[in-house]
Amino acid sequence: MGNPSAYVQRLILGVELAKLREQTGLSLKDIERELEFDQSWMSRVEHGERGMKARDVRSLLDLFGQHTSIEEGQREELLSLARAGFSGKPDWWRKLSGKGLKPKFDLLIAAEAGARTISHWRSQILPGILQTDAYAQAVIEATDVEGVVDVGGRIDIRRARQEIITRKENPVTLQVILDEAVLHRQVGGPEVMKEQLQRLAELSSLPNVKIQVLPFAAGAHPAVNGDFVLLVFKANDDLGMVYLETATSGLVLQSQHEVRRYSRTYGMLQATALSPAKSASLIASTAKEL
Repeated sequence: MGNPSAYVQRLILGVELAKLREQTGLSLKDIERELEFDQSWMSRVEHGERGMKARDVRSLLDLFGQHTSIEEGQREELLSLARAGFSGKPDWWRKLSGKGLKPKFDLLIAAEAGARTISHWRSQILPGILQTDAYAQAVIEATDVEGVVDVGGRIDIRRARQEIITRKENPVTLQVILDEAVLHRQVGGPEVMKEQLQRLAELSSLPNVKIQVLPFAAGAHPAVNGDFVLLVFKANDDLGMVYLETATSGLVLQSQHEVRRYSRTYGMLQATALSPAKSASLIASTAKEL
């Protein structure tokens, strides 16, 4: 799971092509007129929903080159991304796809596998990537209002996702900010919650994991509108995506403006939350009270 999935390759390619197109001032309609690339198809390429063959990327870059300067190194990188996006290598979770994934959730899993940094803000429960099996089971069963979810399958997926934190090669940098309410909501009962908080303490000691708690005393804050996950793929913080989850589906946001907005929001939460050391102390003391 250490290598970016084909989806992540397509996503990076799409974002970079969209940025270049903005620099040129060309519209999707202009591209359709010049290259006969359908506007809706091109839009899906820019959003990482479709791949683009290397020969089409080459034609697009030739057009862009008439309006802006493109370095040879950047050109070759984009062509390589196009080829990787059509690699055909199956993503690791495909064997679990029959376990009832929400629409768009597969994109989050794919993005996690290729992310440099993953930043979670959670106000009610822990993110799945940190959940113990018992905690996960309690959450899944409580939210399965129709009684149709394969609980064991969902737990398998959570467990597999967590491997990106401890993998030997390029473990992901994981940042998590939890509302203090998350520590006190006894999901699964005291024993399950105690085990979960102890797991948090263990994970927070890893060099690539940073867990902070936003105390009740912080009052209103920039993320009162809801939970989100921010994923960044390269050193450039603009190159990423935001995932918002609902009860039935998920929403993927990818524009530079949206990524910057959520990145700024996360930074403000980090500045307001307790330090990792103080957060670890609060988590430990809360576990002792159970």
